[in-house]
Amino acid sequence: MIASTAQWKGHGAAETTLLRAFQARRLHHGWLLAGPEGIGKRSFALAATAHLLTRSPDHCSDHFDGDLGSASGRLLLQDKHPDCHYITLGPKDDKEARKAEEGKPFETARNIKVDQIRALQKRLNVRPSLADRRVIIFDSADMMERNAANALLKSLEEPPADTVFLLIAHNPGRLLPTIRSRCLALDFPTLEDTEMADALRAARPELPEAEIAALVRLGQGAPGQALSFAGLDMAKIDALLTEIADHGDSTHRARIALGALVANKANRDRFQALLAYAPRFAARRIRDLRDDRLPGAIAAWQDIGALASRAVVLNLDAAAVAFQIGGLLARLAPPR
Repeated sequence: MIASTAQWKGHGAAETTLLRAFQARRLHHGWLLAGPEGIGKRSFALAATAHLLTRSPDHCSDHFDGDLGSASGRLLLQDKHPDCHYITLGPKDDKEARKAEEGKPFETARNIKVDQIRALQKRLNVRPSLADRRVIIFDSADMMERNAANALLKSLEEPPADTVFLLIAHNPGRLLPTIRSRCLALDFPTLEDTEMADALRAARPELPEAEIAALVRLGQGAPGQALSFAGLDMAKIDALLTEIADHGDSTHRARIALGALVANKANRDRFQALLAYAPRFAARRIRDLRDDRLPGAIAAWQDIGALASRAVVLNLDAAAVAFQIGGLLARLAPPR
């Protein structure tokens, strides 16, 4: 878990709602943080956790301002606070678990497992040990397998005393309706361009303004997504995708150029960024379509998303995948 000094911007309404409930001593046990991936939900959850575990409800503040200089705050910064639990994707298997134990990079599982929830529930049988409450962050809750979701539901139906669940969800519709109904929802909409720019400057003050402007456009209101593109020269990829979607690519020149930008292992991060960005790019382009291209454009968007998912799992050739993405985007171009 990233230390609780994480920056977040642009979600004042959600902050006010949770903070006022805490100050009124009416803090609900379950909160659903719902919005697009990369919007700032995780950083928000960390900032809220720092406040809830280091401040009293009597502390007067209009914003989260956890006392990170206190004993509890220092433990949070070290990811060692006994009353803060962070549930996310674990190692894929025993081999990957050994890597994790050794501090090495490891491959994650595709879902949050039921064993993770059961291990957490054992800890919930005792009262918070350091703070007046405990906070449990799920990142993200919509990645739980079915049995894990059912196990969590039992804790939400009969919540332990002084326990707050913060459920991050990029796709809240994937959650069990019974889980959603037991949480208060905090909506995290995409940020305006000015908010995006402020968030990016706060997170990466060393970036030049020209790159900030490009990342604002590429991030589409999600600063976390934009930051994942920093330093990858994604403006070139965006320009090629735009050219293909606007004019087609009858000579295959743009598709070949796109493949060259992501080919070979040295460009692996840029290839991953293309896989993340291309479905969003296609979705944005089809929103304004009103003619008979719309059904084909929707099918192309779905195919791009499926291709991006397969490319990671099957370790497909980057240049070939980029060429295919370009071919699918060409369906969005006006007829000539």
